[in-house]
Amino acid sequence: MERLKQYLKEHGITGAQFAEMLGVAQAAVSMWLTGERFPSRKNIQKIVELTNGEVQPNDFYKGE
Repeated sequence: MERLKQYLKEHGITGAQFAEMLGVAQAAVSMWLTGERFPSRKNIQKIVELTNGEVQPNDFYKGE
């Protein structure tokens, strides 16, 4: 989750804005950022696309 946090910070995007871009609830993004939950495969693919590959699927599974 750290890579996603870093990406959002670097690009000045809030969790709420990112949630809107993805079409998910802000609470979902908050849970991903805290590591409470993992995004679905579908949402991981959207994240990769929205971040132009800066955040990759493995970034969610490194035990951060």
